[in-house]
Amino acid sequence: MSRVRRPRFLPFILTGAVLGFAVGGWVASSGRWEDTSTALAQQAYSPTAAVGYLGLLGAALFALVAALVALALDGWSRRS
Repeated sequence: MSRVRRPRFLPFILTGAVLGFAVGGWVASSGRWEDTSTALAQQAYSPTAAVGYLGLLGAALFALVAALVALALDGWSRRS
């Protein structure tokens, strides 16, 4: 029977953060879900600020999901 390797957490979290920043930056730069009919849209952020804010939000969310996946894989590897 082969032994299952336990995941290293830092690479999982960093990969999730980089992917999340890329997805958040793409969402901000594409303007796909932008609502220009609200009063807040008249005081919009600059494009670079929007990429930064949504990129950091995406990085945080994806890093959290990646950490949860790593924890699930760690629990699975201990059972094997």
